[in-house]
Amino acid sequence: MAVKHWIKALAAVCLTLTVSGCTTLQSALDALHKTPAPVFHTEGSEILRPDGTAFIARGINLQYGDNPKAALPAIKAISSTGANIIRLQLRRNTSAKDLKKALDKAVALKLPVMVFYWEQDITCGTDSARLRRDTGDLWLRRWADVLSERKYQPYLMLNIANEWGSSKDNYASYMATYTDLIRAMRTRGYRAPIVIDAADCGQATGSFLEGRGKTLQALDPLHNLIVSVHAYNKPWNSPEKIDRNIADLRREGVPFLLGEFGDQELIEDGNAVDHLHLMQAAQDTGTGWITWSWKGNGGVTKVLDMSESYGKVKLTRRGQEIVDGPYGLRATAR
Repeated sequence: MAVKHWIKALAAVCLTLTVSGCTTLQSALDALHKTPAPVFHTEGSEILRPDGTAFIARGINLQYGDNPKAALPAIKAISSTGANIIRLQLRRNTSAKDLKKALDKAVALKLPVMVFYWEQDITCGTDSARLRRDTGDLWLRRWADVLSERKYQPYLMLNIANEWGSSKDNYASYMATYTDLIRAMRTRGYRAPIVIDAADCGQATGSFLEGRGKTLQALDPLHNLIVSVHAYNKPWNSPEKIDRNIADLRREGVPFLLGEFGDQELIEDGNAVDHLHLMQAAQDTGTGWITWSWKGNGGVTKVLDMSESYGKVKLTRRGQEIVDGPYGLRATAR
């Protein structure tokens, strides 16, 4: 019998007995409940599961906050593709109730969740005061009780803000803002990995080079921080740039992953991303990725939809390549 169940059984006996030993047993049971739940954690440049085994992300983004009711069935569909993580979008109007519904669905499927905050004035934004207010209102208040529930801890990563910040002041505001937000999240009691997106719409690998990634990791009292870069546009528009960017980040020795990436058919400002090469390079280097996105894109970005349905796996061309390709989810996710 596991220790946990043994203590519970003896504690139940104490309800019918009046012996001094019951005080000790009840204390042991109380201590058991106070023991922190296991969480994803980092060691050197590795991301580790709660049980200590290596974790390489192979996942899918879900634009949940845009339409929670429609998108909720997608969690099961995404799980069926072999994905080992889902990146779950929350917005400024996302309720604690909707967050809990999504987490319950994912945990029932044993699917890890990277929760991330997306809003139009946050994504590619530079307003530090706005991000600080939103972090206080949302992460530290509205969503905090749900995200602190014990049952979710072994499944969570917390991505404070999608693609926030700029390199134009040599990352000064970016570093100062995230220094404070990381400390605020830890003070609130969060123990799961904190994920920080790169500046310049998520694309600037320089956000974490020249020691900046290590500095952010060191500023985290728990040293449990992951950095994330999004592969779009000119900084990622050739196989050579993809290879160089991944190599540069790996040399820094910080835990990182590719939180989003584009497509050969997504042409923005004359640039496209060879996503097939990116997936192969990620496999060759042991780099994690989470692709954008299951469904919900419009205009020129419609090409990034992986499925024609939220709740059913009706794969598009992109979806087929990412799920069933030689370096796709079914072949590489563990």
